[in-house]
Amino acid sequence: MLGSEILQSKIADWAKIKGKKPAIVETHTNHLINYETLANAVFCIKNVLGNQPKILLLALPGGINDALIWLAALTGGHLMIPVSPNLTAYEYEQLLMQHTPDLLISDNELLHKLYTKETITSAAITDLLDRSDKQLPFSPAREGKVFLATSGSTGKPKGIVLSTTQMIITADNIRKSHKITEQDRGLTPLPFYHVNAPVVSLLTSILAGSELIIAPKYSTSHFWEWVKKYDPTWISLVPTMIAMLLTTDKPAFLKHASLRFIRTASAPLPKTNLEKFEKKFDIPLIETYGITEAAATITANPVPPGRHKPGSAGLPLGVSLRICKPQSDEVLNQGEIGEICVKGDNVISAYEQNAGKDSFSNGWFRTGDLGYIDKDGYVFLTGRIKDLIIRGGENIAPREIEEVLIQSPSVAEAVVVGQPDPIYGEKIVAFLILNQKNQKSNQATLEEIRDYAKKKLSPQKVPAAFSILAELPKTHTGKVDKNVLRQYNL
Repeated sequence: MLGSEILQSKIADWAKIKGKKPAIVETHTNHLINYETLANAVFCIKNVLGNQPKILLLALPGGINDALIWLAALTGGHLMIPVSPNLTAYEYEQLLMQHTPDLLISDNELLHKLYTKETITSAAITDLLDRSDKQLPFSPAREGKVFLATSGSTGKPKGIVLSTTQMIITADNIRKSHKITEQDRGLTPLPFYHVNAPVVSLLTSILAGSELIIAPKYSTSHFWEWVKKYDPTWISLVPTMIAMLLTTDKPAFLKHASLRFIRTASAPLPKTNLEKFEKKFDIPLIETYGITEAAATITANPVPPGRHKPGSAGLPLGVSLRICKPQSDEVLNQGEIGEICVKGDNVISAYEQNAGKDSFSNGWFRTGDLGYIDKDGYVFLTGRIKDLIIRGGENIAPREIEEVLIQSPSVAEAVVVGQPDPIYGEKIVAFLILNQKNQKSNQATLEEIRDYAKKKLSPQKVPAAFSILAELPKTHTGKVDKNVLRQYNL
């Protein structure tokens, strides 16, 4: 059974079973739609889009309308290109040079001026919602696709096309692993133009028949207000958000909240931050590991009462996973560090235009991530192959140094990169975001951090230079752009 058929069947079934019970809520408007309205709205949007496959350029902030377009496209046989609604004119022009969409769905006036074909705004979608007052029959489900891009931190981003089936496979794996049921309420403040929020939060919630709360943008100052107001049972965040929340006080209401766990993805979660967060807020923090090439998630730690290991990315989730010697098909033994390779029905078999051919070997996808598997089968990430620092012929993993620096009371975030060095080949450079409560001068703080690093790290691993930043540069997918940091002159 195709993913589009499964998804449409679930939407229709939950509309009958749950009827007027909440399906999606927006934090910024407090607007709510129930499952019956959701089903009717998806049908209406599919009808407007038509039976002929279209290329849809979607540039909306996360919310009900964004979610409805995703569901209609994934069950209506369309190719969707989700992008940030806040791109510059130059970025939009480059995008329109690469793609020839048949329909633009956006409220961005700038993009409307650049795009000369058919357009739809949020107001038009809301109008459809207002007319979705009775249950309508669905047209036949057709397999949809989504075009996404890698972060491109090593050069030009590579195109990835995921099918509805691949995304549904991942979402169902997450549903089972996280034990999501129709009694749950998820919360996501992550953008809908990346793979995480649509698959991990939206599709998982639809398959489970549960409620989803969508915040179009993350806000540390509003986060605990959302938790108190909407009482979610699980939340999807990224490690940077966890670091920000560590600067907040524990709300008194938490001891009565329904929150079962918070999951993280997108980047490695420092073990120190996990332990600090769980101790401070008494909320289980579940680290997962995912890649766009596998429709979001490939490993996850078990949720309570299962065992989640601090520092681990968890157990394989519906995929085959092995550790290989880099640039080789040789499989390494338990505990040996190598390249993480995966295969499964949710994993792509090629990039668009046959880019990155070296990433695919005998049915396996080479992730470019380094790690190992322990005796219990848990996966541990140690870094990226391209991020390894070669200093005087020795391979040094930045994450090991980052994990030490983040333990300093003065450090909120730490990113380590290698920069050219005329003697050693590369030197180690650390970029830091300081704890907001730090009251000392930056120079005094750096001296303390340097001394701390010298006590914890062997001499060859102590950064040659430290730099304090107000914020870290990010790629369009929200990950720290180490390529930019490597260019900083220190």
